[in-house]
Amino acid sequence: MNTPQPSFSVRVDVTNPGQFFACCGLLELAHRLWPGAQGWFQADLFNIASDATDEQPLDTILETLTRDPVQVDTARGDRGTHPVGIGAFSLTIDWWIDPRGDKTALKLWAGQQTSLIIVEPLREALRECGAAAGRGLFEIARPLTGRFGLDPRAAWRSLDVGFSPNEQGMQVATFPAVELLAAVGLQRFRPVGASEGTFIYATWGIPLPPLLACAAAAGALPAGRVRTYRFEITARGKYKGFSFATYEEMGHER
Repeated sequence: MNTPQPSFSVRVDVTNPGQFFACCGLLELAHRLWPGAQGWFQADLFNIASDATDEQPLDTILETLTRDPVQVDTARGDRGTHPVGIGAFSLTIDWWIDPRGDKTALKLWAGQQTSLIIVEPLREALRECGAAAGRGLFEIARPLTGRFGLDPRAAWRSLDVGFSPNEQGMQVATFPAVELLAAVGLQRFRPVGASEGTFIYATWGIPLPPLLACAAAAGALPAGRVRTYRFEITARGKYKGFSFATYEEMGHER
């Protein structure tokens, strides 16, 4: 199999589940703009190949993601969990509620935070910083008061500081590209529950479109150099968040 030339790449720490699912989100959005786009992990990079004619396809994805107002489906969920629609991609994000409207284990925020209150500042921050980021997109941080809790680098433990900055409405260094793109990625790519509060995901090493990549991410599809990682959902006061992941020896290569 001939590996295609990447249209663009981003640096990724695959032990950060937020960055992993952000890669999945980039692949999802690339595929929606350029059907047939493929993505794969290679060392510390995530590559995407597509038939985009844009000079800077990553910038095109970020501009499209942050350009148009989002839509909120108030008929589903409650005030904190209404689904959010991104019309430019014909995409609805609602992985935090199940078909009955109950909250899933991946719904991590609490208090006065809502899906819309989280999404809009992330989009604004990404508008300000995303275009010039290039491969370092996942390294850019901005002080924000809300987040989904998907990037463990933004974690605060009340045991460490004596109180919860989230509950005080304080700004915390947040990685907007990771939080927003991971929220997109989780719509199709879900971690596999291994035990209560513990989940597994897997990287893959050959170019795959989203339909196959989501199976590889769940460890259900041998796809080149596959490595499996385990992470937990940890508590931060009333809030929760993803922990960093550890490599599982169950990974394999083919």
